[in-house]
Amino acid sequence: MAGRPSRRGIICRDRASAYTKAVREAAPNGVEVADRWHLLQNLSAAVEKTCHQHRNCLRKQAEHETEATAPGPVSMELPVPELPRAQIIERTRHRFEDVHRLVEKGWTTSTIARV
Repeated sequence: MAGRPSRRGIICRDRASAYTKAVREAAPNGVEVADRWHLLQNLSAAVEKTCHQHRNCLRKQAEHETEATAPGPVSMELPVPELPRAQIIERTRHRFEDVHRLVEKGWTTSTIARV
């Protein structure tokens, strides 16, 4: 490397070791920096790994915070749903009433089904 001019600059690259040798040969005085995408990818992987390792602690903490801050359920009275009046609905209501009348008289389910 004695006869080679000294190159200096900033080399933006990912962290793969394959680039190390090429950078040393091409720009031995260059400053290597990681690109933004790979920095964020590495950060994301590190955060995910840490969360995975501490998931039990994180879950307990989240449950504790939820219990401490969550208000109880709010009671609401909702109107009774009403089905629209239609021929099939009326026929089904009448069948329902007929079946229950026969059950009260002591008829068995199989006998009612045959009628």
